[in-house]
Amino acid sequence: LVDTPVGPYFSMFLQETAGRGEVSNVLEEVEIEIIKSSLIKYWIEDFAKYVDSLGGETATIMGELLKVRADTNAINITLNSFGTPLNEPAMRASDRKRLYPALGHLYPAGTAMLADVGDEDELGRVLELFPQYSSIWNIHAAGSEGKSIDDAFYERDVQMLELAFEGQMHFASFYAYVKLKEQEIRNLVWISECILQSQKDEINKFVPVFSFNSGWRASSKKR
Repeated sequence: LVDTPVGPYFSMFLQETAGRGEVSNVLEEVEIEIIKSSLIKYWIEDFAKYVDSLGGETATIMGELLKVRADTNAINITLNSFGTPLNEPAMRASDRKRLYPALGHLYPAGTAMLADVGDEDELGRVLELFPQYSSIWNIHAAGSEGKSIDDAFYERDVQMLELAFEGQMHFASFYAYVKLKEQEIRNLVWISECILQSQKDEINKFVPVFSFNSGWRASSKKR
């Protein structure tokens, strides 16, 4: 693992969990999702330091994209921990909080509050304090139009990634291109699954990329 591109992050994870014993024991005892979340946290923090060192518009645009990515991870980690050992009071301030990236609009005040959250109602009250996330949480809480919180995050991400192409002389457009291609793949998988399961009424519930019918473009036209 150390020789792979994510080797440095595995090393950081193993150093952080060194007190648990041998490497083999750590990899067997720690849930794969916790390992995955830890590696993503290290990657986001390392990536943020790198783009900040580049400066200019790259640092500005990529910095914002990574802050939002970090916040999304923190919210999803908290939400997905409900009903698991990570939501036990003793685990919230230790193991779960350790998975939150040390950057973003929620960091540090918001992530500190997330560490004390024990259910969806408490999570909603925390996110209500952050306007950019209260609307997304309201979509999840209301279950409007059959949208999940992931759908709301994807829509927000596509908007930001499309707008990354509006800037000039920066490298964020390469990141945005790859991420938008990933969204196109998700769209194709969704359409294929709807066809296979004869759910053609649901087929249009994907997040369009560079479409004049995108929700945020439609709302901006009305204004």
